[in-house]
Amino acid sequence: MNTPINFFNPQNEINQQILNNKLRVFADFNNADEDSNLRLNSIGTMEDLARQKIELKNGKILTFYSEDLEVEGIVKHSPEENIWVAIIDWDNIRQVEDLPQLIK
Repeated sequence: MNTPINFFNPQNEINQQILNNKLRVFADFNNADEDSNLRLNSIGTMEDLARQKIELKNGKILTFYSEDLEVEGIVKHSPEENIWVAIIDWDNIRQVEDLPQLIK
């Protein structure tokens, strides 16, 4: 099957949402460190990372969600706590909208 060349074009909003949704990881928005970074050490986070085979590394951009909220964040290692955290913009947390059903 030939894939149209623009299928992975970031300008295509629905395709971008599909790509972003592949890298959605649970995060507890109430589990922030003193710098307001999300700690990525909850059971739900670990399960999502394992299920999607996501390896955390500095600078990786992921979408973090909790219930009906989500936000993009940049992963970094916190040497103070020796855990991974996500730097997020708390003012850009958004309500998740249901995506339309895609034709299979």
